[in-house]
Amino acid sequence: MTDRNRYNYSFDPEGDDWAARLLRRVPEGADVLELGPGPGAMTRVLVARGHSVTAVENDPSAVAELTAMGVEVLACDLNGTDWVNRLEGRRFGAILACDVLEHLNQPEVVLVHLRNLAAPAAPVIVSVPNVAYAGLIAGLQLGQFEYADTGLLDRTHVRFFTRANLTQTLVATGWAPEHWESYRLPVEKSEFVWVWQQLGHAQRQALIAGSADFDTYEWMMVATPMADAATARAVSTERELSRLKTQYHALVQVHDDEHASLLEHQKAFSEARTTIAAKDEEIRQLAVTASELRDHQGVLSAELAERDGLLQARALEVNALHESIAELREQGWSGKLRRLVDALRR
Repeated sequence: MTDRNRYNYSFDPEGDDWAARLLRRVPEGADVLELGPGPGAMTRVLVARGHSVTAVENDPSAVAELTAMGVEVLACDLNGTDWVNRLEGRRFGAILACDVLEHLNQPEVVLVHLRNLAAPAAPVIVSVPNVAYAGLIAGLQLGQFEYADTGLLDRTHVRFFTRANLTQTLVATGWAPEHWESYRLPVEKSEFVWVWQQLGHAQRQALIAGSADFDTYEWMMVATPMADAATARAVSTERELSRLKTQYHALVQVHDDEHASLLEHQKAFSEARTTIAAKDEEIRQLAVTASELRDHQGVLSAELAERDGLLQARALEVNALHESIAELREQGWSGKLRRLVDALRR
């Protein structure tokens, strides 16, 4: 695997990726000195954000890609001094040394040179692998310390750091640590999962309990020149206040928008409640009308039954009359008719 492929990656600049978190520590508008950027995954974002970037890189293919971005590139080995001589007299508003110090024979010498290239209160943003990572320690407990193409035991790593010895190195070279941040990675998702699983449960629990940072895969440290520490803190505080104010105003805007939306929903709810009440009243009226119709239907049914009874009585009378007429026809019309008339008159 070439160096170019090892450090060629993509990330969301506005997300929570490790590279994005590192870049958020670069002051807005600062001229940036970037050490060992490789093919420029982070450089590309810096250029897009309007930063002027000077890169120190010795991989030829990476130098070509950086040059194509419009970046000033010094094709130099950081283990040498040519890059220091070429930058003499210049000052930068931010310095990036991300995943670089572990590749250097004498990182202390480089840090001293960087202090002389930093503008007043300018931050150096450093990231290094954490050699105290629980996965690596698990391997040591099993007698394993195998280099690989990538990861904490990248075969190009010649120096190893913990938070404590990186702090000591920075202070000894004239840098005042201002901010620490960790990139946490569960051991089960790291290249050390195979040795981690070989440990007994009690051994794993002991490693976890032994350090609050057992799963810190890399450390980020932001430092400023020791002589400018007080100024840097003031500037950092001002930036933090500005950031908090921006967040506050954004939250106020969100609150106002949500409050307006809530009022609209309350209005719609009130209107819906009125509509439901009106519909309930309509349903009640319809129920009353239906009850009245059922009552009226009962009265009509009774009247119809009564009329049916009268019709049946009339039908009986008509039948009786027909029978009488038939009898008269059989007995003679005249006498019978007279008797009938007399009977009717009585």
